[in-house]
Amino acid sequence: MSVATYIIALLLSGCVAEAVFIVLEHRRQMLSALLLKGAASLLFVLAGLFASSLSADLTYAKWIVLGLMLGAVGDVCLNLRFLLTGRSKAAFMVGIGSFLLGHVAYLIALIARAPGAMLYALPAAAILSFFLLRFVLSCVEVSGVIKIIGIVYLCVVFLMAVFAVTLFFLEPQAGRALFALGGLLFAASDVLLVLNQFGRHPYPAFRAMNLSLYYIGQVCICLTIVFLR
Repeated sequence: MSVATYIIALLLSGCVAEAVFIVLEHRRQMLSALLLKGAASLLFVLAGLFASSLSADLTYAKWIVLGLMLGAVGDVCLNLRFLLTGRSKAAFMVGIGSFLLGHVAYLIALIARAPGAMLYALPAAAILSFFLLRFVLSCVEVSGVIKIIGIVYLCVVFLMAVFAVTLFFLEPQAGRALFALGGLLFAASDVLLVLNQFGRHPYPAFRAMNLSLYYIGQVCICLTIVFLR
């Protein structure tokens, strides 16, 4: 089989594993769900490694694969909190920290492609962050260190997404479109995560939406390794 076939097979298998994981978590089968979540995350990392052999920019590919790996670690930690009941907060914070570093890796990969785009992306991200954070904070009950880390995290996520969209508008092409879509889905997923985790009112449907948007976003970002030129 060709490398492209392996990549497609890995990502499709990952989507199936993620779907089964969502069902198992909904049924509160947490250990089985954790194993499926880890498998789904491993599959998009492996797809990224295979995709690197087709990349036109190996430095870019390395940063993206690093981001995918950190996302996989974050995945496992966020679900470990359901099993490590005495250390659920610590597992959650490690997971968020891993995702934050993953977003930084994605940002580095994007900025290296077009540093000048930051002149447009930074003010746009600042405006977007102001309004979205104002909305999110009005809907949740959180304070202290978690609140500060959450604000920093969301600001980085919004900057990553806005930068990706900015690159697409400056030079529309398939790889940039994929990253713009992936970044927007990732940002939407994280907003749903925060609302579901810390919201004043329960949002049961947000969990499945959060997980689905996140995985599709990671798949899109993974594919940019091949399509970004």
